[in-house]
Amino acid sequence: MMNDRSLVVAKINFRNIKLAYLFTIIVFLGVIIQDLVFIILEYAGVYSGNADNTTVGIGNYFFLVVIFGAIFIPSKHFRRIMNLGGKRANYIKGCGVTYIIMAAAVSLIGIILYYTYERFVTLSYYGGGSLNVMDVFGWMNNGPVVAFFQQFAFLLLLASVIHTLTAAQDKWYGWAADVIIVAIISVFTPIAPLRAVLVSFFRLIIFSQAPLQIAACIVLAAAVYMLNKPIFARRVI
Repeated sequence: MMNDRSLVVAKINFRNIKLAYLFTIIVFLGVIIQDLVFIILEYAGVYSGNADNTTVGIGNYFFLVVIFGAIFIPSKHFRRIMNLGGKRANYIKGCGVTYIIMAAAVSLIGIILYYTYERFVTLSYYGGGSLNVMDVFGWMNNGPVVAFFQQFAFLLLLASVIHTLTAAQDKWYGWAADVIIVAIISVFTPIAPLRAVLVSFFRLIIFSQAPLQIAACIVLAAAVYMLNKPIFARRVI
């Protein structure tokens, strides 16, 4: 069961990833300003949308919070929390709680923006529509509730992988993991049978049937995240 100290770690994490929020807000506001300019030009008759125009769904930019958060938390927060009297086990659990909440929040924001802002912008000036990963990956075909859980599971896996790789970067096994990942992509991609294995993996975590995709992402996220226990057990404060 989750204890209070794990929740305290999660709160500290959320309070101290201001750069992740800042980067996301800058990109978010930049896209909104661009959209407003095009909408004004559209109504002024200067710009005319056509079927070739598409925009990336604005909700997708919130993925940056997950990506940057999963980089900053293991690289910056561990020593700070240990110096405040935290324990390694609570730190690992607290970070897990952080990513669960973060993935759920970003997924919910993405769903809300999909049905509000993105539809408004598409109707206002984009003839080609809004390109959202939930459409590209086919998650919205299952309805907003299922799409929420599919996006949540995928983001949780993404956060787990980035967090674990970042945590291991100051050790030899971190560099080894980087080399292995690059080698897999480099070797598997040009060889048809191996490429099929790689494609099958990405199909599993992205394009498979909703129950299987959600379960696969959550199981893989948990398995990868478990590696943080030996990683942080050896980390010097």
